[in-house]
Amino acid sequence: MYKKQLLQCVYNYFDAWNNADAKAVAAFFTDDAVYIDTALNKEYRGIEIEQYVAATLSATMGRIHFSIIEEPVINGNIVFLQSSLKVSTGKDSQLLESAELIKFVDNRIVMIQTYYNLEDDIISLAQDKKYAKSGLDQSQTNIIKNKLEAIMKNDEPFRDSALKLQDLTDMLDIRRNHLSQILNNEYQMKFFDFINHYRLQAFLISLHSCNLSEVNITELAYDAGFSSSSVFYKIFKRYQDISPTQYIKTIIKTKQS
Repeated sequence: MYKKQLLQCVYNYFDAWNNADAKAVAAFFTDDAVYIDTALNKEYRGIEIEQYVAATLSATMGRIHFSIIEEPVINGNIVFLQSSLKVSTGKDSQLLESAELIKFVDNRIVMIQTYYNLEDDIISLAQDKKYAKSGLDQSQTNIIKNKLEAIMKNDEPFRDSALKLQDLTDMLDIRRNHLSQILNNEYQMKFFDFINHYRLQAFLISLHSCNLSEVNITELAYDAGFSSSSVFYKIFKRYQDISPTQYIKTIIKTKQS
């Protein structure tokens, strides 16, 4: 019976998001609850959660829709689930995938950890319509691209797991929507895809230069800037199609043959 109650709470929670009701979403949390955005390495507590939800709904004009992809897995008072989020701005829309861990006490949320970047992707999407009027021509774009790639190569800001879009914007001394425009149009990437690509390359360089029989995968991943092992494994498999452990075994086998 308790599992059914938790399951219903989960569906009701996402319904509140889909109804664009920030107060209803916040009502699911205890007063001392914490909302953890793993990709941003950011936490929201107490009243900050409602403010975060309200800001997110405002950025999307309330045009979002969560769908639970698979039946949630319940272990005691903890619920694991995968979901998709459709964000619409006028005629345009974007589909994001995520994984959540939600901890309940007496049918209220005391902790939620989400494994995708909601804030910057949504804000970037909401800004897409502004790009045509941004005033950024190709010459300016090329200058910014060169500066961006120089910063990524020489300063390696991606190694900071707390790096945000605004941080990189400040380093480049440009407008936030200009950076989003360049990442989207020139690299066909959102901010965290772009940053995680650099992190993965840094991990691979470190991996190939160390003793594979003694390698600490997690340590190398954190050194490259990944905020958690779960995010790292997800990114690694997305680009390499196999797990880090399988990748290492393949390298060792190749060297032995």
